[in-house]
Amino acid sequence: MKNRNSIILLYFLLLTTKTILAQDKIDQFLKNQPIIDVHIHITKGYADNEDYNKINADIDIAKIEWMGQRFDENNIVLALGGGSMKYAKLWQELDKRHRSGPRFPCNPLREQDEPCENELPNLKELDSLFKNGTFKYLGETSFHSMGIHPADERFNPYWELAEKYQIPIGFHADAGPFQRNMEETPNWNEEYGNPLLLLPVLEKYPKLKIYLMHYPGRYFNECIEVMKKYEQIYCEITAVSMFAPKEKWEPRVKKLYEEGLGDRLMFGSDYVGTIRKNIEIIYNLDWLSEEQKRDVYYNNAAKFLNLTETEITRHHKMVE
Repeated sequence: MKNRNSIILLYFLLLTTKTILAQDKIDQFLKNQPIIDVHIHITKGYADNEDYNKINADIDIAKIEWMGQRFDENNIVLALGGGSMKYAKLWQELDKRHRSGPRFPCNPLREQDEPCENELPNLKELDSLFKNGTFKYLGETSFHSMGIHPADERFNPYWELAEKYQIPIGFHADAGPFQRNMEETPNWNEEYGNPLLLLPVLEKYPKLKIYLMHYPGRYFNECIEVMKKYEQIYCEITAVSMFAPKEKWEPRVKKLYEEGLGDRLMFGSDYVGTIRKNIEIIYNLDWLSEEQKRDVYYNNAAKFLNLTETEITRHHKMVE
């Protein structure tokens, strides 16, 4: 029995040592490596969240400060995220690493979207906010959860604005999430997450800058089809790669590279508090070269966002 216990202890020691060494290897790779997170959610603060509810007496500011700490820990120099107009303004005001904008459309039944008085933002106000640079993002889209077709004519003025100011749009291109609240999404239609439904929109507004969220999900073939038709369409890898079996989603990511589209794959975290886990998912794709991993973490998004050399230099200095 004593020998058996010794063997078990040795096994766990070896496993722990291996884990520590693996983490050290990732940390060394990430040294001085800026990362752009193209998928976060901007919401109010939640008083029952023990991760941040002691950071600041104002729970909304507490959440922003907590997110800022996660950015510091993980070399996040820029993040794209949408939410209600109120919080999109606040997050970008308090942390300049955020490029914020309204969730599109917002859902008045969903707590995460509070406050959502109107599904669509005031067009005149949004035009002003895009024009003066306060808002630099539109999304994440909620067509699937709201049961509204992406090519609905009500959205045309917003597509026009986004094309005019070259605002990046995050399009939810999957059937998920895996769990949902039926009371918040009674009109759910997962078919409206199909990126092929964007083709009529792109025919009208061919210069729209869109990226397809949750690439390795249900609509991965459709994502590839749209990306091949429009060179400015990119994609990001979130959620599916964290929750679905690797043997299911990894071949789909390989296919993206086989189709010559790997230079349009971007990093995102989506779920709050999962930045490090998503970083490790990319790093552990051992068939990617170091250069390709760095492209996913930063370079592809920098190209998608048309960052200037000055901005790129500043981002690298932020993580030195």
